[in-house]
Amino acid sequence: MAVFVLSLLSLSLAYMYQYMFLVTIKTQQNTYTTRLAETAFSKLKTADYYLVFDADSALPGYGLNGTFGPITQQRSVYPYLGVLTEIDAAMKKYKVDRWTISVVYKLRDVSDVNGNGLTSDLRDFTDSDGNRTDDYDSSVKYYRANSDSDYYDTYVSTALSKTASEAPDTNIKEVTLTLYRNGKVIHTQKELLSLEMLTGVESRASGAELKLLISQPENASYLYDLSTPARESAFALAISKPYPDDVNAYRADSLSPLQLVGETSPLAAVKFYHGSPGLALDNGSTDGMGGFTTMAISLTMALTEGENDIFAQATKDSFFSPYAQRSVILDLNPPSLTGEAPSGTVADLVPYVGVVLTDAVLSTGVPSGICEEVTILKVNGSTVPFAYDAATGKLNWQDPDTGLPVKLVNGNSYAVRAEGGDRAGYKAALTWNFTVAVGDTDHSAPSVANKVPSGSTDDPLPEISCKLFDNQSGIDLDSITLKLDGTVVVSSANIAGHWDAEGQRVFFRPAAAFDNYSAHTVEVRASHWADDPADKKTSVDSWNFNVSY
Repeated sequence: MAVFVLSLLSLSLAYMYQYMFLVTIKTQQNTYTTRLAETAFSKLKTADYYLVFDADSALPGYGLNGTFGPITQQRSVYPYLGVLTEIDAAMKKYKVDRWTISVVYKLRDVSDVNGNGLTSDLRDFTDSDGNRTDDYDSSVKYYRANSDSDYYDTYVSTALSKTASEAPDTNIKEVTLTLYRNGKVIHTQKELLSLEMLTGVESRASGAELKLLISQPENASYLYDLSTPARESAFALAISKPYPDDVNAYRADSLSPLQLVGETSPLAAVKFYHGSPGLALDNGSTDGMGGFTTMAISLTMALTEGENDIFAQATKDSFFSPYAQRSVILDLNPPSLTGEAPSGTVADLVPYVGVVLTDAVLSTGVPSGICEEVTILKVNGSTVPFAYDAATGKLNWQDPDTGLPVKLVNGNSYAVRAEGGDRAGYKAALTWNFTVAVGDTDHSAPSVANKVPSGSTDDPLPEISCKLFDNQSGIDLDSITLKLDGTVVVSSANIAGHWDAEGQRVFFRPAAAFDNYSAHTVEVRASHWADDPADKKTSVDSWNFNVSY
């Protein structure tokens, strides 16, 4: 025994020393890779800002093949090849077998195209359509100043009265340095390189151009239309729960056009577009403080059900702003409540009590969607716990402790009210009634139907299920037992996870696949609520199936 304990201690110490050794090695690696990255960036900053491009030490010439520099003084060899060679030598000294430089061109987000409410942060040069022009500022683009096949060159821009780059001339770049060993990344570091920090020249990177901020509508918000009595009534409907603050909806119809609110330079002109920049549909102007509120009648009439893109651009004298974009959803169809259950007289103490709450489009596009925060279910005037499935729209009364329908009082009547709304502000409500009446006598035993699988199945993991129902007194859920090959797999202990209340169905799926060509037996037992007559209270049924796949 002592030898065994000493062996365990020896192994524990060995593992501890091995762990501490690995931690030490990792710490040392983090330290020297950080120093290597800082050294590399200090060398990159000695290069001409315009000549810092993507590079890969694993490629011939670091992947920089073309001509470089001013178009009047072209060079066939990368001018700062020595800088990259110095970086490579330092990397190899510390066993870094590959390193890469990747460049992202950055602009000051003066029109808040990312919709975060800021005009002082940076955004990426964005070219989603691949035309080598920024999606929001057409003056920022790749420009071929000479006839070669690269964008490595600089030229003198007469329009800007300065040296400019064939690559997007943003004057600021985000440079990412990545170090590899044995094909794995061991360090990544990002830094901003800016022409301004060296020259003091203002550019788009410093936000020296015209700014434009749209405060209404907010990005990813919703629009509603009250031009029909049905939509007007659905919007005005009073419901119990208020909408949360983060749900923003704005009116946009022929009677009350969409209001576009924002700010830019004082006494500037603002143009508005639908779908894409092109023909301006509405025009506005700013006051002495730079604010504007424009009733966009033509743009409102151009809106279609579902998703819409709105663009705006400010101009003043010879200055212009990048396009500011807002994406909104116009909802033309209020939500609906349908399929309420049960109704009339119900012979069951635990009936499924629910309704379907959905938000569909009127014709095309996408709806704003159900706002679950305002959904509520009331029974006899009091709010009750419920479950809502956004995928199916099913809203039902549920015991939060069991996940099953609530057990009701025999002889009582119930008035159920469901309320809901979508994210455009349209609401819906529905009230229905039912009475529970379970007799002491039930002359028919519980019924078992829709037994699945039956016969043969090619599914190695089939769902085993059947329908259990009783039209006179209802099924006592705690009485349900399901056996698979003689073993109880569903009982009162776990029925909550195996009962479909709406479909009155017990179900079970095995954890492991059945053997091919195997045979199986299922037995189900269930009782109803009535105790008389005793020989009709419980049903026991069984069936067989084979698995062949």
